[in-house]
Amino acid sequence: MPLLTGRHVYLRPVTPADYRFLQEAELGPELAMRWRYRGATPSPEEWARGLWSGVLAQHLIVSRNGDVPLGLALVHNPSFQDGFAHFSAVRLRPEDRSPAMILGIGLFLQYVFGNWNFRKLYLEVVEYNLASFASGLGNLFQPEGRLREHRYFGGRYWDQHTLAIYRNTWELDAKRLLASETSTGEDTDRRPRVRLSSRGGSSASTTR
Repeated sequence: MPLLTGRHVYLRPVTPADYRFLQEAELGPELAMRWRYRGATPSPEEWARGLWSGVLAQHLIVSRNGDVPLGLALVHNPSFQDGFAHFSAVRLRPEDRSPAMILGIGLFLQYVFGNWNFRKLYLEVVEYNLASFASGLGNLFQPEGRLREHRYFGGRYWDQHTLAIYRNTWELDAKRLLASETSTGEDTDRRPRVRLSSRGGSSASTTR
């Protein structure tokens, strides 16, 4: 069953009370060029409309330690006829490198695959964000396409990669990835543990 609450993080839907925090984070110096508007500054009304454009489900990933929002995860632009949708996630506090963000993404993916019969979820990842997915490339994240010199940033053009999370691969990985998060047993060490592959790694971001 898809869960909204784990041992270290929980998911909650975005509400209007979150708008100010989300807008400041999204348009702040750390994310402004890496997330939706890529340096543009939309009006508050345009920003709010863009937050929900094409969205099927959208949740904040919140740490249970202090109820601190760590990130945002969403599934959008679904094609129910063809069995796929698009997935995006962003770390709202880039300075926080806790693996709890990945645990939250895991809960969200389990929620999506548990509620809708998608065969796969697509991610559009600009080359300068690709390192965030290195530990799962070829395993959880399967390359499916590449647009060469598709995005401009920092004085040069960057490739854009299309990755996919397949349902059958996720079903194999989910139990291992979420084992500590969904366990009901006692744990004297409260630090979350995450390992996407034998190469390690614990960060994730994408461009919507």
